[in-house]
Formats: sequence, C-alpha cells, structure tokens
Amino acid sequence: MSDDKKFYKSILRRPGGENMGGYKNRVLFYPEHLFKAVPTLIEAPIDTADLATAEGAFEPVAAGTEPMAIYATDKTVGMKAENQGELDGQSFKITGELFHPGTQTEVAGVCRKINNTPGYLVLESPEGEQFIVGQKGLPCYIKPSFDGGTQRSDRRGFAFTFENDSYAPFIKLKVKIDMDLYFNPVTQP
Repeated sequence: MSDDKKFYKSILRRPGGENMGGYKNRVLFYPEHLFKAVPTLIEAPIDTADLATAEGAFEPVAAGTEPMAIYATDKTVGMKAENQGELDGQSFKITGELFHPGTQTEVAGVCRKINNTPGYLVLESPEGEQFIVGQKGLPCYIKPSFDGGTQRSDRRGFAFTFENDSYAPFIKLKVKIDMDLYFNPVTQP
C-alpha cells in the first residue's frame, strides 16, 4: 500500500495572494487528431500540486501544425468545475464558455469543423497561469453557437461552450505555452 498521507494537507489562506477571477481573452484549441502527444497529469506526483499539474508538450502529427488561436471578447472567458458521479465514484465536470464577436463567414466555417471535434483547450489566467481542458482519453468538446441579436445595441457573434470530464477541478500546465507566438506573431522580412 502506498503512503499517500502526504497528499492530505490542510487548506489555509495565504495572506496577500492575488485572486483575480476570469481569464485572458486569448484561448488555444488543439484538435485531438492533429496532435500525437499532449501534456498529461504527472504520473508520479511528489506533492499535492502535482495532482493537478500536467507536464509534457503538444506534439503535432505533421510538421507545421499549429493550434487554433481564438480571440475572445474581454471578460467572456470562463471555466468552472462541478463535482459529478455517485458516492465512491466521483469526478469533475469542467464547463466553460467564451465569446467571439462578429459575423465573419470564416468563423462560421470554423464552427462547423470544431462542432464534433474533440481536443484540448488552453486558457490563461490574469496572472499568466495556464490551464489545459482535456486529457488523453478524456478530451474537451466544444459546442459553438451564433446569436445575431435583436436590438441594435445587442452583442452579436459566436459563443463557444465547452465541457470535459476530469480527475481534477482544473489542470495547470507545468510548462507554459508562449501565447504571443499565435496572437502577436512577429513577421520576418
């Protein structure tokens, strides 16, 4: 029997810590069929943080494959985890959403492609922590929708809701992804 008592630690508040809610307005989506390797939960955890941390990197099936960068309206990216299951068989259901403004036909085409495509999302907190939604065998599913509004002042665009079954309420990436590569690319002459 393994000695796992080290994982049952007190949960105390740290004075002076940052605790701003929400996420940055940039999200990455990695379609499962285009990536042969993804960050996974640490196999031999040493401390409690390791129980909710993924290590490794995304490795594409074909060279040059990149994740889909999704711009979201500020303050529309959200994620939460609810407990699910029966007594002695519980896990977490991660759900969330983001909103992309506008009526671009290209975005409607992307919605059609990702509608039934399992994969992995990467979200970033205001402090720069990154979270992966989805694991090998337990991918994230996205349900895109469109709302054109009814009033001139209505917001119109595409909502992306997502869900994933998970062992942890969130999974933090051990090695951060450079989001600027996809959202602020430097062009070479």
